Amino acid sequence: MIELLANQLWYRGKAKTKRLLRGGASETPAPRPSSIGSLPQELVELVVSYLIRDTYTLLACSLTCYSWYIATVPHLHRSLTTDDDTLPTENGKHLWPAPLRNSYRLGLLPFVKRFCIRTNYNSPNHFTPERLGGRTLRYFSALTNVQELGIDDPDLPGFMPNIQQYFGHFRPTLRFLALTEPRGSCRQILYFIGLFPNLQDLKLCYRPPMEERESGAGTRLVPLSVPPLSGRLTLACFMKKKLVEDMISFFGGLRFRCMDLFRVDCVRLLLDACAGTLETLRLYPTDPYGEELLPNRKQK
Repeated sequence: MIELLANQLWYRGKAKTKRLLRGGASETPAPRPSSIGSLPQELVELVVSYLIRDTYTLLACSLTCYSWYIATVPHLHRSLTTDDDTLPTENGKHLWPAPLRNSYRLGLLPFVKRFCIRTNYNSPNHFTPERLGGRTLRYFSALTNVQELGIDDPDLPGFMPNIQQYFGHFRPTLRFLALTEPRGSCRQILYFIGLFPNLQDLKLCYRPPMEERESGAGTRLVPLSVPPLSGRLTLACFMKKKLVEDMISFFGGLRFRCMDLFRVDCVRLLLDACAGTLETLRLYPTDPYGEELLPNRKQK
């Protein structure tokens, strides 16, 4: 019903504009002020909140009047994704740092709640401090309300020891962190996770080959905070048992309620650590490590 009302208002305003252009201002009576613009802003925002998953309707509402535009802008620019890659995309508009730069110039970065930095699967590139050189760091720092952050191939040792200078502005708001193929020792990854005191959900994904020798770098790093980590844990191709042991040691245990695990070599350790809080566990049928939890399955 709300969607139908919004569409009708938008098309009605468009039809009036066409009549004005076709008939001329002298032959058309002065338009009466629209009642839609006199609605309380709280009511407008309530109506728009029911349409946050319908981009087409949000765009229609944004063209209705100024108050509706103000109400729809935060939802239209809630998510921002950029490709940190050398492979060409459509007109290059998604390549780093074009989306950041364009949104910064329009003052839209404070509305972003979900920010992702993607790279091509076969790309040799890593997300390094050089990507944040010059004015790009100013654009990056304008993301002050991000709740979900995803980074592919972050080079954590390269950001040390000034990692807070680059990611510190995410500390108050970040709730979900997803890292794909993060470079660095277990202690460096743990230090990065500990930057965000309100972190609830964590996702760590690696690509085959899974085996990786642990580096001794950053052995003296101590996390700056103890995030709650009480939401969902997602691990894929994860062979860093030492990282889990350090998390349990420095964070005083783990409190995840949900876990999605695929090719994880420390399932037992995770289950024991979250025994008091775990509500949902999802394993994958083709996972050889998951089969160890069901030793009698083949006998049934």
